[in-house]
Amino acid sequence: MPKTAYTAAILAAIDVEIAYLSTFLDGRPGWKQIFENEYFNEEKNLKLVSWILGPGKVNAAYGTADIINKYHPDIIVNVGVAGGFVKNARRGDVAIGTEYAQVDFNPFLEKNRPSLAPSPAWFIEQAEKEAEKLEVSASKGLIATGDFFLRDSRQKAVIARKFNPVAFDMESGAISQVASAKSLDFISIRTFSDFADEDAPALILERQKEAKINGVRKVTIEHSPVIIAVKALENRPDAPLDKAE
Repeated sequence: MPKTAYTAAILAAIDVEIAYLSTFLDGRPGWKQIFENEYFNEEKNLKLVSWILGPGKVNAAYGTADIINKYHPDIIVNVGVAGGFVKNARRGDVAIGTEYAQVDFNPFLEKNRPSLAPSPAWFIEQAEKEAEKLEVSASKGLIATGDFFLRDSRQKAVIARKFNPVAFDMESGAISQVASAKSLDFISIRTFSDFADEDAPALILERQKEAKINGVRKVTIEHSPVIIAVKALENRPDAPLDKAE
């Protein structure tokens, strides 16, 4: 594998959010697994590294730092589920992060607020195209992050007024902070598992039951972010063209 391969770290909080990656790549032309969590596509000069961070901002931050130190990726991609803020959205719809905010970070001095860089424009554009090809409804916009599971309509309304997000999760903002500090590209792609209201706990429990049949793990709505991420990376602006092209 060339040292100059474009490297993307694909991160998730829990295993079910990234479990489909190995299955998807195993059946996709050009890909081979080089280590347990590393994959390489020679034609696309693209290396993927997958990693499970654990839930919450602290796990997300130190796990991302470890990944950066070990693999030196060119871009970090976060996939997983989130609470949807988009009006009339359905479970399984997708949020494509364009920018990020931590709703529970309130410094005494505004200058101490970390600067979170926006997602690269090329990835946002390509992710929208790939979502359309999958016939998945996708909304792009700010993804809000807090170190708590959001399940309160009143709290959701406050966050909506202040940040106007398309989704809420527990990791994206923290990963973005680390990536921004290291001058690395970052994007989060999330599928709606719930809508950050009082029904969220029941929907999460329902999703956990759906994810296992006879004790065997399967993947449901978590397919889309993984597929969108891989295809967008394969079609990045500097990617080599397919031989057929």
